[in-house]
Amino acid sequence: MTDFDVIVVGSGAAGLCAAVTARESGAESVAVVDSETVVGGSSRLSGGVIMGSGSQLQRNAGIDDDPDDLVHEYLSLNGWDVARAPVSRWAKRTGKTIDWLAAHDVPFFERLIFGGDERAARSHCVDGGGEALVKALYSAALGAGVEFAMGRRVERLVQDGSGTVIGVESGGEILTAASVVVATGGFGANDELLAAHFPSAYVPGWSWYIGADSSRGDHFALADGVGAQITGRDRGLRTLDPGLAKLNEAFLPGWAVLVDGTGARMIDETAPYGLMDQVMRAHGDRAWVIFDDAALRPPAELADQYRHSYKQVWPNHPPFRTKNYNADIIDHHQETGGTKVLRGQSLAELAAELPLPPGRLAGEIGRYNDFASRGVDDDYGKAAKFLLPVTTAPFYAIEVRALTVNLTACGLRIDGQARVIGADGRPIPGLHAAGECTGGIIKTYIGSGNSLANACGFGRIAGEEAARRALAANTPRKAMA
Repeated sequence: MTDFDVIVVGSGAAGLCAAVTARESGAESVAVVDSETVVGGSSRLSGGVIMGSGSQLQRNAGIDDDPDDLVHEYLSLNGWDVARAPVSRWAKRTGKTIDWLAAHDVPFFERLIFGGDERAARSHCVDGGGEALVKALYSAALGAGVEFAMGRRVERLVQDGSGTVIGVESGGEILTAASVVVATGGFGANDELLAAHFPSAYVPGWSWYIGADSSRGDHFALADGVGAQITGRDRGLRTLDPGLAKLNEAFLPGWAVLVDGTGARMIDETAPYGLMDQVMRAHGDRAWVIFDDAALRPPAELADQYRHSYKQVWPNHPPFRTKNYNADIIDHHQETGGTKVLRGQSLAELAAELPLPPGRLAGEIGRYNDFASRGVDDDYGKAAKFLLPVTTAPFYAIEVRALTVNLTACGLRIDGQARVIGADGRPIPGLHAAGECTGGIIKTYIGSGNSLANACGFGRIAGEEAARRALAANTPRKAMA
């Protein structure tokens, strides 16, 4: 006898989707066990953008998007270095996942956005962000009869003599189930695990995580206990940080000029943050944002152009404004003796403060200013409205690194049924996983909404498969007090 048909460990988007889907797939008794006292995890803190291909919302907007195109683009943008079977199954269902979420009262805006370099607008925005997403899913779970045990951290997965996972242990109590779904989230809040499993995102005193404190990486210990494979080392999403204050700024303002360690521009500065992360890796993970005083104190005739300096316009977000690269932050940093902002009365004087080849910065900014005067970026194609000249002294430079941790993508290896793979290369009976605690699904972040799409989509797959296994086992449940 078991206590439950399905136990889900974790109450973020992945866990909630798994729990609701398990009930809808026939599991009679489903429990969610979570270490925290509030549901939602990092999902609650997210922007609430979810990628999906072939959704009803797309069709309503006149967007013709074949899910097979998403599969191809996803594999290509990840260099074909992800697990194809689970990615293909998940990607082909992303539109249906959006429809399923909408049917469970997740409030989407009608307008979709381009989250990355995709051919069709696939990013669906939740009205109310991650908090509204979690609220709707939690309500759906309660309505479906899912039980919640909050404030109970799971210490280990319980196996029988054959190696089948038969439950979890929490606080010295064992709860049994025909299937267990691990959906514990990532490990961004654990410096030791970041250093070990996401080293490119970890520099002591600089790196920081934008998610929940509960993202401690519990899945690593759970994996060790049952001999599960871990995959995806040094994968995840990082965004640029100038190290001035812990202000998450996903996009650079369009007037910024970004140069690498050789002093050369490296990308259209308005590029999506996922692509920016990839390019930073290719250029040594160190760069400088260059700008002039006009960017901090725009002349009246250019004030609107400097103010509206982002091509990203999200219906669930107020107009983007720079958090770090503004007069208040820069002036305060310098007035209080900060050393991260470098300044020069000429580009040559500024360049002397930087570890760049002599003359390279002035030449590169001169080339950029020529583009600005003509309104055409011959190197990277940045839109003309963002090409503002860097000509007003003083000039500034701030070193930036991709060290704001948004997402970790190293974790349990899963197959197309969201089953966890053991050391012997075979699925561990009774064990599934979904969301940020899995690995091999994301290598490089292809656009806004990939993380929640991963969580919700694989949560649904894991819930279906866990319920199917429970129904096949048809194990009588214990009478619960």
